[in-house]
Amino acid sequence: MRFRTAVTSTALAFTATIVPAAVGLGAQAFAACPEVGEVYYSISNGAKDWKATNLRSDYLTGPGAITYTKSATSETNASLTGTTTAEAGAIFAKASVSLGVQVGKSWSKTDSWSYRADVPAGQTKRLQQYKEARKFTVKKTTIVAPCNVKTVWTKNVVAPVKNNNFLWKLTS
Repeated sequence: MRFRTAVTSTALAFTATIVPAAVGLGAQAFAACPEVGEVYYSISNGAKDWKATNLRSDYLTGPGAITYTKSATSETNASLTGTTTAEAGAIFAKASVSLGVQVGKSWSKTDSWSYRADVPAGQTKRLQQYKEARKFTVKKTTIVAPCNVKTVWTKNVVAPVKNNNFLWKLTS
């Protein structure tokens, strides 16, 4: 009986030691990855851009001049869609740091606007206001077991810069 107990104990110890190692279930596999479930946003390909606002004149066929004078609220929104408000806030905060300028989901300013441009003969144009913006790529990743990085999505975004830089130009 003692012999059988000793053999059984040795066999159990051998199984508990060798089998997990043989199938890759060592101590590391049983240790939890503390980063599982963490979400990360990375910003890349930042470049200056111009985003159209809601301010524009009527069309004029040249030759002639368009004079735009109006007290109004200029507004534009970022092109980021399909995210929660909290997620968008995190993305714009990360982008502001990465790009070195403050960007946001939206921008507006109430002011008296005045601009004039000449329309060449034979062309039909209108004045359009553009707001300085930043174009960038945002990639959302998460950590999944066993500590692997998974890309959730990648989006291209154009977001208004929180400053007072504008561009007026003739558009078709």
